[in-house]
Amino acid sequence: MKKTCISKGWSLNAPGTNGWISVDLPNDYSITQPRTPDAPGGASNGFFVGGEGTYVKELDIPAEPKHYILDIDGAYMYTRVSLGNFLLAKHPHGYTPFLVDLTPRVRFGETNKLTIRTDDCQPSTRWYTGAGIYRDVYLYEGGDIRIEPWDLWVETPETDLVKAHCVVTSDRKADVTVRFEIFDADENLVVSDEKKLTADGKTTVTGDIRIADANLWNIEDPYLYTIRATILEGDETLDNEELRFGIRTLSVDAENGLLINGESVKLRGGCIHHDHGVLGAADYPAACRRKIEKLRDAGFNALRIAHNPPSETLMEICDELGIIVMDEAFDCWRLDKGGRNNYHRYFDEWWERDTELMVRRDRRHTSVIAFSIGNEIPESKGDTDGDEWSKRVSDKIRSIDPTRLVTSATYQMTGEDVWADNTKGYWKPLDICGYNYMYTRYERDHERFPERVIWGSETHAIKFYDSWHKVLALPYVIGDFTWTAYDNLGEAGTGNSCWARDGHIPGIRLFGYPWRSCYQGDFDLCGYRRPQSYFREAVWIGGVTALFTTHPEHYGEDFSGTGWHWYDVLDTWTFDDKYIGKPVKCEVYTDADEVEWLINGRSLGRSKAEKAIAYMDIPYEKGELSVISYKNGEEHGRASLRTVGREAAVTVAPETTGLTADNRDLCYFDITVVDENGDRVPHAKTKLTCIVEGGELMGIFSGDPKNEDQYCSDTCHAFYGRAAAVVRTKTPGTVKVTVGGEGLRAGSAEVTAL
Repeated sequence: MKKTCISKGWSLNAPGTNGWISVDLPNDYSITQPRTPDAPGGASNGFFVGGEGTYVKELDIPAEPKHYILDIDGAYMYTRVSLGNFLLAKHPHGYTPFLVDLTPRVRFGETNKLTIRTDDCQPSTRWYTGAGIYRDVYLYEGGDIRIEPWDLWVETPETDLVKAHCVVTSDRKADVTVRFEIFDADENLVVSDEKKLTADGKTTVTGDIRIADANLWNIEDPYLYTIRATILEGDETLDNEELRFGIRTLSVDAENGLLINGESVKLRGGCIHHDHGVLGAADYPAACRRKIEKLRDAGFNALRIAHNPPSETLMEICDELGIIVMDEAFDCWRLDKGGRNNYHRYFDEWWERDTELMVRRDRRHTSVIAFSIGNEIPESKGDTDGDEWSKRVSDKIRSIDPTRLVTSATYQMTGEDVWADNTKGYWKPLDICGYNYMYTRYERDHERFPERVIWGSETHAIKFYDSWHKVLALPYVIGDFTWTAYDNLGEAGTGNSCWARDGHIPGIRLFGYPWRSCYQGDFDLCGYRRPQSYFREAVWIGGVTALFTTHPEHYGEDFSGTGWHWYDVLDTWTFDDKYIGKPVKCEVYTDADEVEWLINGRSLGRSKAEKAIAYMDIPYEKGELSVISYKNGEEHGRASLRTVGREAAVTVAPETTGLTADNRDLCYFDITVVDENGDRVPHAKTKLTCIVEGGELMGIFSGDPKNEDQYCSDTCHAFYGRAAAVVRTKTPGTVKVTVGGEGLRAGSAEVTAL
């Protein structure tokens, strides 16, 4: 079927719009509203306000009768779709894609009014949801014999075998041929195959296609082929469909662990939610690619999409970049989590349809190796019918896709032995058992369940060194997924920490307004790396020497946090004069053996690195603190920090050199508060104002998890001397971004939009 993105040219009436406005999709009408302390979703939703919204678009349908299918990749939530005055579909799940057959109510040769209503139903889930049609919408047009959406997919059971599957949908009985053609990455035809069939209703045709010396897909070289399926009636082409895919085999067992193409792979994973900071849930391809590329470059090779199916855009990017995906269906089944308007209200009626929608779409993506039936499902603890539901949902997944692994993520809710006994039935249908924060159980449970394959489906950053070394040491543990890889909105304050003078945090909880984000990630909301990211890279990849300090006012002071926090360190050697001569706790994250410390060129000696961290207490003096790391007796790396002056100016730098003038592509600008020498001022919290010429400011924001900046304005406060701005445009030409602050020289940068 002919696929057309219809994300442009909608009208929206929603809270905060003051009537009808023109919008393009993706759109999140929650993120543009001012936050309030009494927002219905509270801290879980980051104190953002949502509500009900109505989208309208006019479709000009040609006079020739055709078949029309609407593909909505994601809308939050309780979505209702109407054409004209006819309600055609309801869809309560906020994350699964869904298809709507418009054909019965299309008025051919006329303008048809398409209406989509959404309601975020706050209080809803335990994180920021967004509101509205936050992913793309497509319209498919086809004839009486066609390939409908998602009805072309492949399996690769062997490294030289592609099993191509195509469902032919026919409104009349006809003898047709399906031609499969496979093209390499340079668009050269590699091989083809043809199958004849009598089309009548829905008919599945399968071609077994051999490719000699195939280029295999793996995390280092994610090679993608393209398969094209064409329906022919005689010499006439009735329809065709294409799909990019990789050739890779997949197996897992307790003895060998995870094998991709027969080679052992340990998953360096992270969990991410779906929002993009200042953009909210709006899933712009450029924002999605930026996030995945940053994670890949920091050492991640796997992602767990929490706790819902991702966008098609994300999976396409993961296919291209070689990122393994754990694709999760549900955060709850029939039992609620915390008295919210959650999916438990709809599970009985909708679970089977939503599972099918997820698997049918996502089995087409090579990066997806496992489907998760749910996260921390209350029924999993063994005192209800969770065992039956685990088998039921797993069986449903395998009935649609028998090639991928099935998993779930859970945590210890009862005593050790009780938990192990009570969850046996829940785990039995699963290929991989996802342990949340339970790495200390790995060996003990292996003794009782030697066939069990495990991955750390959620792990604490602060305990990462130990949990990762379990992964390396134990063949039946195949990976580790930190919670979280990237800061997300909502779950406000769950990564909080404090010094003794401010109290004590005994464990995880939510915090009040103005907290907006979790502050748990390796990357902050802007996409800047936090200290724990360098620690993780040192352990995973190596070649790292990263220097940080703790403010001397806290020397010797007790420190506590939720458990999802990181140490209160910063890349700075700038403190008030009153701290001169006072001890500063300094630390280096490195895979080296030892570190030499120098202050203004004078060596202070060396310290050993233990569990990838070397420490030294150093009396503060202005100037330069530097380190040299050594591995096997040879220099391994260097790092330095120097004392900086007062805030003097703002610098602005685009992350990309150009921008497509389609009102959809994005350009991020890095904003830094600097001193007279151009060095970042790490403690700067300057109020910044952004002016955009030739484009639209989508938002200026910082990584601060708890200030009162509103995303719907042109100002924000710097956080650790940094901020970011996001811009788009619909007009070719120069886009200029200027950012200034009171008493500071403004900075500007330009990009060309084509």
